[in-house]
Amino acid sequence: MINLGRRGGGPVYAIEAAKSLINKVELMCVLSNQTENIKKWRELDIKLFEIDTYKDIKSLIFSTLNIKNFLRLKRAAKEFNPDVIYIPMLHTWTIIINWLLKGIPIVTTVHDPKPHLGEESIIWNIMNTIAYKQSNRIIILSNKFINHMNTLGIPITSIDVIPHGEFSYYSNGASLEEKKFLNTILFFGRISKYKGIEILLKAFKIINEKKEDARLLIVGEGDITPYSDIYNLSSNIEIVNRWIPDEEVRDFFAKGDFLVVPYIDASQSGVIPLAYGMGMPVIASNIGGIPEQVEEGITGFLVEPYDVEELAEKCLYLLNNKQLIEKMGQSALEKTKMDISWNNVGEMICDSLSKSIYERDRKNSV
Repeated sequence: MINLGRRGGGPVYAIEAAKSLINKVELMCVLSNQTENIKKWRELDIKLFEIDTYKDIKSLIFSTLNIKNFLRLKRAAKEFNPDVIYIPMLHTWTIIINWLLKGIPIVTTVHDPKPHLGEESIIWNIMNTIAYKQSNRIIILSNKFINHMNTLGIPITSIDVIPHGEFSYYSNGASLEEKKFLNTILFFGRISKYKGIEILLKAFKIINEKKEDARLLIVGEGDITPYSDIYNLSSNIEIVNRWIPDEEVRDFFAKGDFLVVPYIDASQSGVIPLAYGMGMPVIASNIGGIPEQVEEGITGFLVEPYDVEELAEKCLYLLNNKQLIEKMGQSALEKTKMDISWNNVGEMICDSLSKSIYERDRKNSV
C-alpha cells in the first residue's frame, strides 16, 4: 500500500483500509513521514516504509527532486516483492512511483472522479488521468461515476465500486447514550465553493426566524469571508474557521444534533460516514454519489441542491423531532456495522486486488 497523504480524510481512509487488510494479506505500507496520524500507523503490526514528502511548496520541490527518496522506495518494494500495489488516494508523486514500479499490478481508489466546482486544474486532471491508465483496476466509491471513468478510457470491466467505509476512527467510543440535544445544526469540513455554505446560511436565516433557539455550527478551514455579510446577521451562528486535528473532531460532532451536507457539486462525502460513526443523521444534497450514502427517511434526508427552502424545511423538521433524530442516528450507526463496515469494505478491496493479480497472470500465460 502506498499512502503519501498528510492530513484530513485521506490518511484516515488509508489507515482504516490497512487495518481491514492486515488479516487478509501480507502488507507493507509506504507512508509519508509528515502524515498527521503517523503515531497510529506505527502502532499497527505491519511493515512500514516511511518517506519524507513535504510540509510546504518549498519542501515539496526539494523532496520531488530528491532522486534518492524514490530509489530507496524502489529498493524497498523490490525487497518486499509485492504481488500488487494498492493506492488508497492519489498523490502528486503517484505517476512517478507507478512508473518506477511498473510491471506490478496497481489498484487505485479514486475519490473524486471529477474536479469539484471551483477546484478545476488542467495539470491535476492530466496527472490523474495518467495515474488511472497506469492502474490495472480502479476503485470508485459510487456507481454514479462508472460511465465518467469509462469516458476517460477506463474499461467498465476494470472498475470496482466500493462504498466509502465508516469513520468511527474519530468517535473515541461516542454513543447515542452520550448524546445531548442542543438544537444545533452542524456543518463540518473544508470551506470551499462547492460545499454550498451560502445555501446553508440562507436556509438558516429562515430556520432562525421560525425557531429562535436554533443554532448553526460551521467548522472547518478555508475562506469564509465571501459569506460574512450573511453570517454576521445572526448571533446564533458559530464559526470555527481553522484546521481541525483528528483529536478534536469528536468534540465538535458532540455539539451538533445532525449534520448538513448542502453541496452544490459532489462525488460523495467522507464526512457522511464520519457522522454515521457518531450515530448522527445527515441532511444532504441529492447530487453526485451522495444518494448512495444517505438512505432517505432512514439515515437522513436528501434535498435538492440550491433549494434553500427545502433545506430549511428539513432542518426544522428534525430540530422539532428529537425522537426521529435518535432513531435515524441509530440507523446510521447500524449502517457502519454492516454495509459500510471496514470488514465488508476490506473484503471488497481484497477482491479487487485479487482480480488484478489474476488478470496479470492470465495475460502473462497467453
